[in-house]
Amino acid sequence: MLKTLTALVVLFTAPESDPFAFFAKSVAITESDRRELARGNPVAHVLGGEDHEVVTVAAVPVNIDGDRLVAWMRQIGELKKSAYVEAIHRFSDSPRIADLADLSLDDNELNGIRSCRPRFCDLKLSAREMLQLQQAAAASPDWKGAVQQAFREVLLERVQSYLTRGDVSAYEDDNTPVWPAARFASVLQHSVFLTAGWPRFADYLRATPPPAASDVESFVYWSRERLADKPVVSVTHVSIMRSGEPGLPDALVAGRQIFATHYVNASLGLTALMRGEPGGPNYLVYVNRSELDMLGGPFGGLIKWVIGRRLKTEAVGALLGLRRRLEGGEPPPIAMLLFSATGRRDAASAWGSVALRCSPAAPFPRALQRTRPGFRPSRCRRRA
Repeated sequence: MLKTLTALVVLFTAPESDPFAFFAKSVAITESDRRELARGNPVAHVLGGEDHEVVTVAAVPVNIDGDRLVAWMRQIGELKKSAYVEAIHRFSDSPRIADLADLSLDDNELNGIRSCRPRFCDLKLSAREMLQLQQAAAASPDWKGAVQQAFREVLLERVQSYLTRGDVSAYEDDNTPVWPAARFASVLQHSVFLTAGWPRFADYLRATPPPAASDVESFVYWSRERLADKPVVSVTHVSIMRSGEPGLPDALVAGRQIFATHYVNASLGLTALMRGEPGGPNYLVYVNRSELDMLGGPFGGLIKWVIGRRLKTEAVGALLGLRRRLEGGEPPPIAMLLFSATGRRDAASAWGSVALRCSPAAPFPRALQRTRPGFRPSRCRRRA
């Protein structure tokens, strides 16, 4: 049986035109939250989810409509620029190896791959993928370059498998294999406000492989983001739906994680543009439900508490940065993104690729280092 997810104890009885009614099945917006939003301030909560899940909820008033949100989402590389994102790139409509040209692993990851074996691996990989990477290392004097290329091929194969067959290999880095599709199905099922409030979109997200749908716009991108002392390479499938129906979001953007090298078994991020009262602001609402692999064991509760505090703080800053970007105008024209330091990019790469250079993260509390590293972002600057 699913647990009832409640943000705070005191609930607000909302009128029919309540812009947050869509989330009422599982997320409560309190009177205090509404007062903060009325002042123009963001609100954020981190909630306890099912089992190893963490749920982040954040909202902020905005002076944009769904068209602006969707326009920026299409240029995900520009939208997600931040101190946490080291590199990001949108895949071509037919994913190809060139889409991964800017992706690389660091030396710690490369060295770790050489000692990987099922049940004992620092990266989330299948047993076959571990063997594939180790064979690449053994076959070339430039073993690091060979593993980098082999890893890109592994990632491309996962993306192609997801898009064409709907299945991806299990993670076999720990004692129990983890099937990403099954874990995502659980995360989606626990997102009751979506399954009950917009079943059409929930059905689309549930289907494997992703179906062609005239009312859904979608694309896939990879990113390399620093969490704690590790860079995390992930692949995300973005799906966008629009609605003019009262009570539903003007635009709802779902980000389904297809793959991650560390920490996350499955994740669903939902960004909604909710209509406000006539003459007033609209509201940008973000809900992320993720299943994390470090929340078990004797330190699981402590780690969850530490993660929750950090996520709440960072959600506010991220949402304010997102508001500034969205309200600052339309995203840069595609033509402005066609050039790199080496010359003109092809049209398939024009969706943007961003690279940052990061300093090492500060050490995390030793009690948590003995289990899994916590979340601590590093400081990054743009690569020259």
